[in-house]
Amino acid sequence: MNLLVSLAAMCFSFCLVLFSWQTGSTADSYLSQVRRFAEAGDSESQYALALLYEYGGDALERDQRQSIIWFEKAGRAALPAACLVLGIKFESGNGVHQDYSKAARWYGCAARQDWPAAQLFLARLYREGNGVQQSNIMALAWLGLAAEHGYPGAEEEYRELLMTVDSVTVPVLKEKQKWLLQEEKAL
Repeated sequence: MNLLVSLAAMCFSFCLVLFSWQTGSTADSYLSQVRRFAEAGDSESQYALALLYEYGGDALERDQRQSIIWFEKAGRAALPAACLVLGIKFESGNGVHQDYSKAARWYGCAARQDWPAAQLFLARLYREGNGVQQSNIMALAWLGLAAEHGYPGAEEEYRELLMTVDSVTVPVLKEKQKWLLQEEKAL
């Protein structure tokens, strides 16, 4: 599913760029196309518009408040990239008030869609008890999923934590992982 969403986003972006080249339009025209699709409810365009606001450029001044608005619209549509960015923002307090509970919810949105970075970051919140009830079992379950993807550092953290936890078996963790990935994905 990750690959499919990523490919769709890349194709969409390529089509917009190709459209602007073919018509000779400027960055303003590209922005207006993205904005039009975003306002029509296309979550990938909402994410693209959020990124444009986040970083600014020739056609658009940087505006973190607007970027958060558009990231949240894309996140409510469960676009995993937007969910991951929002998790990072709420965990770090970047452009928003730091809120570990919201970070955990947004990471969970992307993690349940099998995004390993979100799985690792959510595992760390569970390990520390930030925004969620502290649970080494939940941390291990999420770390194990990230490690299965080969996400950098996940395997090492998984092994370290596994050595500190009594009475947990791999089959129990596998069952927990299956359950976690079947939970509702949307916020």
